[in-house]
Amino acid sequence: MRTKLVIVVVALLLGGVAAVMAVRYLSSARTEIASGSKPVEILVAKEDIPRGITAEELIAKKMVSLEQVPQRFVAAGAISTPRAIEGEVLSTPLTRGEQLTTSRFQVPSDAGLAYSIPRAFLAIAIPVDDVKGISGLVRPGDHVAVFATFESGPDGGADVTKLLISDAKVLAMGGSLTAEDSGTSTQGKQKTALAASRSDEKSAPRTMTLAVRAKEAEKIVFAEEVGKVWVTLLPATSDAAPSAPGTTIKTIFR
Repeated sequence: MRTKLVIVVVALLLGGVAAVMAVRYLSSARTEIASGSKPVEILVAKEDIPRGITAEELIAKKMVSLEQVPQRFVAAGAISTPRAIEGEVLSTPLTRGEQLTTSRFQVPSDAGLAYSIPRAFLAIAIPVDDVKGISGLVRPGDHVAVFATFESGPDGGADVTKLLISDAKVLAMGGSLTAEDSGTSTQGKQKTALAASRSDEKSAPRTMTLAVRAKEAEKIVFAEEVGKVWVTLLPATSDAAPSAPGTTIKTIFR
């Protein structure tokens, strides 16, 4: 009799433990389901988007929008704010309704030169030396003006130097697509400049790659073929593009 009573008590205890565990499991499951159903705002493509589009273009052209998606359906690395991809480009295409993820974006220097070229522009490289390359101090991201000198001006006139392009962005110097660290100290920059001035020709960039429009590219190619091309560095603090009327032997002293 006592043995049967012990068995009943043990059975009741085990049943109670099982009931408590079941309640806890159901509560945890409900919490997990509720958490997974909680909506999260993420960026979603509103249309098919080709690669090469910058993050800024995606936002400006309203090609993406913030949408609420249940948390359990949010992709790994999903982007909820445009700040997460500032200055980056889309490296793989997106289809309509697809979530934007960080793995789809790269900085232009990592994605390649083609991703650094602004829309409707072309990349063209011109040969430079220590003088035309402004002592090797031009960096990708700087802006330059392009001049050309011809041995005879229009209609066979005197030699002439004219401004070809008032503002062109530098995409690369030699094989480098990135500028030096902007956090370098003043002393560090002076040392860098001194080292650049003392470097031999083999270490100095021999080409400068610019972003230009097709008509401007024509002018540069023509000037390289029949004249001489020079570049001047534009100040980072000015928004005004330079202008010049052109100079010949007759006008140089005016």
